[in-house]
Amino acid sequence: MLLLVAAVGRSQTLDRVVAAVGNVAITASDVENEYRLETFLEGKTPGQSDSGAATLNEVRQRMIDHILLEEEGRNDGIKVLPDDPAVAARWSELQKKFPSPEAFGSALKELAMSEGALRQVLAGQEEILRLIDQRLRPQVIVDPSAIEAYYRGTLLPSLAREGNQQPPPPGEVEGRIREILVQQKIDSLLEDWLKRLRTRGDVRVFGSAEVSGAPSP
Repeated sequence: MLLLVAAVGRSQTLDRVVAAVGNVAITASDVENEYRLETFLEGKTPGQSDSGAATLNEVRQRMIDHILLEEEGRNDGIKVLPDDPAVAARWSELQKKFPSPEAFGSALKELAMSEGALRQVLAGQEEILRLIDQRLRPQVIVDPSAIEAYYRGTLLPSLAREGNQQPPPPGEVEGRIREILVQQKIDSLLEDWLKRLRTRGDVRVFGSAEVSGAPSP
């Protein structure tokens, strides 16, 4: 996350504080930069999509959640360095989203971020992923009946629509189905956890997240 502390502006200024988490301020330009970063991480050139107020407000919420989880990660002592193998793997996956190395480099240049800064971002994201897995995976129990229900109610119909006449036997895909169900439960637990963190944390939101929006109260 690229969080820059800025003063609250008047109606004619371009930047203003749109949220605060404890003593960390999030400005409208931070949200716009984060939106551009998210666009890039999806394999798109940062300037390809327009960002409306609703989209930017969602980005702001994700930034708030990220800050709350970062604090939890620090409390747990989770640290991932930019040269971590997991970061290298994510870097490789990101490059594959672009049609060529040149396209990747061009999009990164348009993002106005160095390779080192991008690797640091990926390292921070990996820290959050490890925190979530460490805290929530032990709480998840997948019943064998749920695996069977997913196999017959979701996987087989999906394969049939794709024209697959010979679906794999249950035992062959049990591990993959289990992990899908684990991730679904982790997602649900994560939303509940974030709600508790938002309630406990000193979170304040000011107006719209748009750069050109009205000034903060």
